[in-house]
Amino acid sequence: MPISLDRRSFLAGSAGLIALHPFSLQAASNQVHLRLMETTDLHVHVFPYDYYADKPRDTVGLARTASIVNDIRAEATNALLLDNGDFLQGNPMGDYIAYERGMREGDLHPVIDAMNTVGFDASTLGNHEFNYGLDFLMKSLAGAQFPVVCANIAKENGAGPRDDKTLLPPYVLIDRELTDGAGAKHPIKIGLIGFVPPQ
Repeated sequence: MPISLDRRSFLAGSAGLIALHPFSLQAASNQVHLRLMETTDLHVHVFPYDYYADKPRDTVGLARTASIVNDIRAEATNALLLDNGDFLQGNPMGDYIAYERGMREGDLHPVIDAMNTVGFDASTLGNHEFNYGLDFLMKSLAGAQFPVVCANIAKENGAGPRDDKTLLPPYVLIDRELTDGAGAKHPIKIGLIGFVPPQ
């Protein structure tokens, strides 16, 4: 009887044989592979639930996505998780937080709490982050344990583009330690910049 063994089963049972994931082993001793993961348009879908149909739906939700992110992190030696915006508005839970409960100083927005839990490295804004106003947006972002950047929303225009006072930092440099193909660790700085669409 032939034995069927897929890649994940092999890796799970071969932890003692392989110190690094095969993807990392393809990197030379002076090379680093970095896996970039990106989410977009979360629209406050924290749970795998369709609020409009009032029933569970396993094809949506950051909770569902988190298991995929964890799988990817387990198979990639080096990974970053980024969000492309439109996380703050888009379903009845988002409307409830904005219109009924509100955001007081120190409150933690549920989608920000979920993004903190999943371990996002950074995010930018989408046009829907502005649906509930700037005060709500800034109070919501205050709880983020990851940088949120946006280069093209200015609170004040300066004499030139470099002199504008932006709503958020236009970019961020994050410090990370990446592992190369030989298993050596290297500290690096990764630059991230974000832009909101014109709407």
